[in-house]
Amino acid sequence: MTRAVITGWGKCRPPLSLTNADLERLVETSDEWIAERTGITERGLCHMETTDMAEVAARHALAAAGLEPTDLDLIITCTLTPEVSCPSAACSLQERIGAVNAAAFDLNAACSGFVYGSVTAASMIAAGAKRTVLVVGVEKLHFLMDYRDRNTCVLFGDGAGAVVYEAIDDPADSSGPGVLGTDLGADGVSGSTMVVPTLGSRGELTSTRDPANSRLHFEGQAVFKIAVRGMIDSVCRALDRAGLTADDVDLVVPHQANERIIRAAASRLGLSDDQVMLNIATHGNTSAASIPMALNDALDTGRVRPGDIVVFTAFGGGVTWGSVVLRWGDRVERLGTSDAALDPVEVTVDELLAKNREFFAPLYD
Repeated sequence: MTRAVITGWGKCRPPLSLTNADLERLVETSDEWIAERTGITERGLCHMETTDMAEVAARHALAAAGLEPTDLDLIITCTLTPEVSCPSAACSLQERIGAVNAAAFDLNAACSGFVYGSVTAASMIAAGAKRTVLVVGVEKLHFLMDYRDRNTCVLFGDGAGAVVYEAIDDPADSSGPGVLGTDLGADGVSGSTMVVPTLGSRGELTSTRDPANSRLHFEGQAVFKIAVRGMIDSVCRALDRAGLTADDVDLVVPHQANERIIRAAASRLGLSDDQVMLNIATHGNTSAASIPMALNDALDTGRVRPGDIVVFTAFGGGVTWGSVVLRWGDRVERLGTSDAALDPVEVTVDELLAKNREFFAPLYD
């Protein structure tokens, strides 16, 4: 039997922060209102591009695994905010880091993207098709935000996270490390609850974008109800396929969508606060980037130990959901480090968001 084991991890949290105090100046809201409903106090804003964040996270993950880019067989970039449709973000990343031996493609399952990418990587490794796979979750979500719409702009941030999956052959027994069980699902009927309409090919060619059809459409209450039930059921199916129960779980690293959603799902699974990783307060909802960024923080703070049963679970637009159950390997320390970082910030929050504010202004005239 061949399993996929995580051997490297890294993240890129942009240095510029959009705080709740900043949002109080931009939209009718308050720090108390945001924190109570979401658990978020600040979120990262990227002054560079999607591929720049992906590259930083990827280089940190490769260093942690002790690998060179040429060791990679495959790159999967999970994102709904690529810079361009073609070439893919994964191919652009392959060029950036010099991963000349790797195949590369993008995957869009919105906030479930990293889980979908992880299942794809683990399945290809188990089948013998690939042995060393880089999975990157990256989003530049502030590009889509109308910073006069408090229902969406308070939630989302930018960032990237990456992991390296490597093949481990013939684990000695069922207690060996690696991916043990997975679950993926979708419900297109509910897809209208989260829509980003302008990055596709619908409609006529035009030289201008329509503000009314360019911002994220998000039905928060509907998403909350579907997300809690969806993640609970998905985790249970993945655990069952792994031959485990919730009692066996050491740590759940969920998509950082909303603290209320995470705590509601954890409570119904019978999990304590110590069994759930949260970093949404300082990162916001970074969609496909949120799980690998949270995993990175969990490892940095000693929340993952050798042999732990770790669960990834997510829910996203589409509607999509998914979970991965894995047993962590022997190593929770990086084999190496990288000095990769984004360029220094030379703009303020207001300057960075000025174009967004100007673009959506006609909706409020």
